[in-house]
Amino acid sequence: MLSKFYSLDECSTHDEVYEYLETLKEESKISFSTVDLDVIKIKDTGLNVKETKELVKFFEENDVIEYGDFQPTTYEEEEEDDFDEEEDDFDEEDY
Repeated sequence: MLSKFYSLDECSTHDEVYEYLETLKEESKISFSTVDLDVIKIKDTGLNVKETKELVKFFEENDVIEYGDFQPTTYEEEEEDDFDEEEDDFDEEDY
């Protein structure tokens, strides 16, 4: 079974992996995106069972690791964490 997130942190063949994923994307078999520095998000849009097994095997051979517990952060969540209007000590006169 194909996971939703995979880590390329241990992978030394990034170019080869992205080429393979692009080929599958062009064939409308998957869609994928980079969601973090070394994390990709994959959605199966037309892989059959054999192709899914081949992709998982390809990942294993290239040290692409299943990242099942990855929790992506959204821009809005980061923005809320970084800035709180009530605690803003900015004074226009100081600038």
